[in-house]
Amino acid sequence: MTPTWSPPTRRLRTARWAVSGYFFINGVAFSSWVARIPDIKQRLHLSDGMLGLALLVAAAGTVVGLSVIGRYLDRFGGQGINKVAAVAVALGLIGPGVAPNLMVLMVALLFFGVAGGAYNAAMNAQAVALDRVYGRQIITSFHAVYSVGGLVGSALGILAVRLHIEPATAFPLIAGVLAVSAWMCGRGLGASDASPSYSPQADKGPRGGVLNPRIALLGACCFACLLAEGAIADWSAVYLREGVGVAAAVAPAGFMVFSVAMAVGRIVGDSLAAWAGSARLVAGCALGSGVGLAAGLLSHHEVGALLGLGVFGAGLSCITPQMFKTVGEQFPAATGSAVASVATIGYVGLLSGPPVIGLLAHVLGLPQALGLLVLLMALVALASRTIGSWHTGRTTMAGDVGQPGENPSPNG
Repeated sequence: MTPTWSPPTRRLRTARWAVSGYFFINGVAFSSWVARIPDIKQRLHLSDGMLGLALLVAAAGTVVGLSVIGRYLDRFGGQGINKVAAVAVALGLIGPGVAPNLMVLMVALLFFGVAGGAYNAAMNAQAVALDRVYGRQIITSFHAVYSVGGLVGSALGILAVRLHIEPATAFPLIAGVLAVSAWMCGRGLGASDASPSYSPQADKGPRGGVLNPRIALLGACCFACLLAEGAIADWSAVYLREGVGVAAAVAPAGFMVFSVAMAVGRIVGDSLAAWAGSARLVAGCALGSGVGLAAGLLSHHEVGALLGLGVFGAGLSCITPQMFKTVGEQFPAATGSAVASVATIGYVGLLSGPPVIGLLAHVLGLPQALGLLVLLMALVALASRTIGSWHTGRTTMAGDVGQPGENPSPNG
């Protein structure tokens, strides 16, 4: 029997807008930086190796931020941490834009990375906690807003390039708007902090951290999805140009198709989860994305390859949000540290995706290397059955409708 939910209160609706704002701000900030990397590289006269070193520092900072922030989320709640982290990310955008040399750039990116890691964990933990009490699934909508923010940030970068606005000018302007917006989002959450509540009966968190079996399995699914996302971001244009033979001007369209399809998938993801159930949604998305990419790789045709990338993006769109939702349901008293642990594992996949595909491409060829992503999606589909079985007497994963405040036992 499906429990009856009351409509969300005005306070919960306000909190939803605030958390959505946090996701949008993060998407704009990160994509604004990515869009201007070539300009910063050229201005500072950096070699590929020097730029790679700077990007590695940013990545390391992100992992540190993800790893450290979880315990503080559980102790202090997400409201204040989200506000501070969001403002820090916004203002952290200024440093890379004005850095006069490689050393200053690395310091700026270290700060940007640490703040970004903390921000990602905090906003996802807040989203999971709010989703738990909202009355219906809304987790994927937050990730949809992040995708839209990413498209907006990219568009701002393109516009700035065309108007010949240097990053040293554009970044402070964007940062100021985002910082003020972040502070306003914090005020929206002020009336309703959706952080997990504690009770003596609640599980005290993911014992063993990333080595906890359930954390590890959920993190592995995120690892696979983010590895695939990073690989497509870096290699889709190369594949279309060299593997399919499309024109140089068309090759970047592959990642655009992938990104737009991912945003659309996330917009409808919550409705699909309510209709099909979370476990079936994840299994269907994983299998569908794998089949779509495989068909695109086998087509050897421009249209087929672009369609394959689009289907792949749509399939990936809903999986990671469901993993975050499930870990929050499994560890309701320690959502912050649990989400941070899963996010840390996933982010390692995002970092490792491009070099892993590059290494395999050197040995096997790029189309065959991208076939690894098809295999990973099959494994995610297989894992969804195990995750669904954690909930006694249910065939779907955490996140299907239940009573307010009802959280599945982490002991299954």
